[in-house]
Amino acid sequence: MAPFPGVCKVNTDGSRINSSCLIGAGGLLRDSCGNWIKGFSANLGYGSIIEAELWGIFWGLNMAWDAGFRIVEIECDATSAVALLKSPIDWCCSVKHIFREQNCAADALAVKSYDFDPGLYVFLEAPAFLSEILAADVRGVARPRLVSV
Repeated sequence: MAPFPGVCKVNTDGSRINSSCLIGAGGLLRDSCGNWIKGFSANLGYGSIIEAELWGIFWGLNMAWDAGFRIVEIECDATSAVALLKSPIDWCCSVKHIFREQNCAADALAVKSYDFDPGLYVFLEAPAFLSEILAADVRGVARPRLVSV
């Protein structure tokens, strides 16, 4: 769902390769029309999934702040990370849990982080590998949630 005009939506995701314990994070900022503002992938080295999720949120908030946004809506598919956060004092920031199927662009950026050396990589333009995902988001394409029974 698109945020109100003037609100920056930040989608973030953390990623972990269990066999190696490598972690990464990715995220993107969008305006109220769903248009790309900027995004990032961060190769975080070794750690836990909660560290990856929280670093992703940190970098997303940092980029939103640096871009001048003071009203921010964070979406993250990790309930444990969402539960740990409180709104910062100097700005209005809502944090809510969404399902992975609603977080495809941030997930793709997090997975892409493994292609880079350790560190933060900022994308001022939407990377080509996200074009189909972003177009589907703008069209409001529903992605079904698969549930095991």
